[in-house]
Amino acid sequence: MRTLLIILIFGCSLFLGCRNGQKEELIIEVKTFAPDYLEYPNNQVQIPDSLQNEFIENFFVPWESTPEKLLASLDTFPGREITYLEKYLDDDEWYGENKKPHASWQREEIVNNINTDNFPNFLQKGIVIAHTDLRRIPTNRPGFDKYSKAGEGYPFDYFQETNLWANTPLMMLHISNDKQWCYVISPYYKGWVSMHDVALVDEDFIEQWSKDGFCMPLSDRVNLANTVSNYAINTKMGMVLPYEKNSNNPHQISVYYANADENQNAQILMAEIARNSVALNGFAFNEANIKPLVSNLIGRPYGWGGNLENRDCSSLIRDLLGTYRVWVPRDSKDQIEIGHKYEFPNMAEEKVKLIKEKGVPFLTILRKKGHNMLYVGISPTGEPLILHAIWGLKTSYSNTQLANFLDTYPIEGIHKDEDGKLKGRHIIGEAVITTINIGAGNNDVTTPLIDEIYAMTNIFELD
Repeated sequence: MRTLLIILIFGCSLFLGCRNGQKEELIIEVKTFAPDYLEYPNNQVQIPDSLQNEFIENFFVPWESTPEKLLASLDTFPGREITYLEKYLDDDEWYGENKKPHASWQREEIVNNINTDNFPNFLQKGIVIAHTDLRRIPTNRPGFDKYSKAGEGYPFDYFQETNLWANTPLMMLHISNDKQWCYVISPYYKGWVSMHDVALVDEDFIEQWSKDGFCMPLSDRVNLANTVSNYAINTKMGMVLPYEKNSNNPHQISVYYANADENQNAQILMAEIARNSVALNGFAFNEANIKPLVSNLIGRPYGWGGNLENRDCSSLIRDLLGTYRVWVPRDSKDQIEIGHKYEFPNMAEEKVKLIKEKGVPFLTILRKKGHNMLYVGISPTGEPLILHAIWGLKTSYSNTQLANFLDTYPIEGIHKDEDGKLKGRHIIGEAVITTINIGAGNNDVTTPLIDEIYAMTNIFELD
């Protein structure tokens, strides 16, 4: 059923400029839809073999390419170069978890832990053994913009580049002085990962790891536990699992996951899981299979850069389509460049017309600045629907008294902009299905999303 999320914001005479002593009321309305309303593909939609082959090729680039080739193409991978540390050292505009700027001693401590003069100092192939974060700099401490800015502060830690699910191949390039951080190339990004969450691999490991087929989990909740180990993890949609068929039980398969020994060398563990909990070769791109995937994503908390093992807009699209071995870049700005990109009109009516005519449910990406959405069909009222992980809607309203008050007494999450209006956020904070007109009908306090959408691409065209 369709869900209605409503937030009531009440103002007092001091802060909201109430007229004639009466209380002003602002209602912000966001309508969301359940997976039952989506327009699912039928069995005739086939994922091209070329796309599925590209997924495996791209995923294993850190192992298949030589260190020399990867170093020569380092600037083609998203993420910051190791030299970014010098820029961070001179930048006092980053704010920490205490809502204060990073002190100079904090920046010096991080930068002095890295010797960039001997880069690269650690050319080793590796693998992620626990779901982990890839960071812009070698620290788990956050880097926020000013908390007083609308839409800044938590969860927008700009040192968080992406999450890396366990079993992700790596090329490890440079290790910190304290041996706790390593600068790596992953299939999606380059940056820093904690050495606690990775292990070293050799060619024998890679050969054993790659000799069989690969499957993809259908949820984040399949437990991988080995009978002789105390180490276990849960799967993640988008995670790649090598597997073997179970000759004794056709309803189960054996999947691999990695752990580290006392020398940080990778070892393979095996878990028995239900065959129907993963996508194998030939997994049909249809309602019976896609609907449960969507249901597993809806309502999951928003996670900027994959923070706390959650998903943002681009990682939701990456992991959903990755279940079908469709390679999608990690960055939202790169995702919109793949496939068949359409010339996108400026008028809202023309945008809707193009989406309806050319959009392919679950294979069309729409974009506004900083945010990607997956087109998923038409609502009962004829509006295009989108699946997206979204933090919130921008709000903008005028109020002289509150604006003057904020000049002297800043309130976190709202600021006075150059146009004299107050900017804030109406928080949604999770994966939802909405129309492309989300934000409309709120007395111009929120802008309809369709007004900001400026690009559309079909990942591949149907025959």
